[in-house]
Amino acid sequence: MRVSKKMVRSAKGFTLIELLVVVIIIGILAAIALPNFIGAQDKAREASVKANMRTAQIAAEAFATDNGGTYPTAVDAAYQSYFPGGKSDGSTAAAAGPVNPFTNAAEWPKASSLTGTVQSLRASAPPAGLGSQGQVVMESATPPTTYAILGCGKSGAALGGTSANTTLVLSNQ
Repeated sequence: MRVSKKMVRSAKGFTLIELLVVVIIIGILAAIALPNFIGAQDKAREASVKANMRTAQIAAEAFATDNGGTYPTAVDAAYQSYFPGGKSDGSTAAAAGPVNPFTNAAEWPKASSLTGTVQSLRASAPPAGLGSQGQVVMESATPPTTYAILGCGKSGAALGGTSANTTLVLSNQ
């Protein structure tokens, strides 16, 4: 006589197949969510660059208010004193510039000279090679009665405006 042994599956625990199915489902969900998360981080960094641009604009306006309508021509201690933490006295610079959201380092806006009108900057496509990621650029005209503040995005090109092929420019014009 032959005795057969039946394998009885215990109700405790999961089989290897069940665990693999769960791992695959989690992988698919992660693959869907990760690009959205990265996109949200990039948008947050660009929003921080825009906030730094606004800070530079407020400092330029405060400088002009104290200097008879003349805007800063350089990013020096006189202009830097109008940033948060400065004494707004035109000589004592703030301890550090705004924090670059891409590098997490404090850096002052980069000075540049205006190559055209503010309106032509706004109407053109965002210029490439403006600066490094997250860099704020302040362009001043001669005579110093106007300025333009641009910010760099992830690629180092200027941030775009609300319309296609336009550049975001903060200015007094």
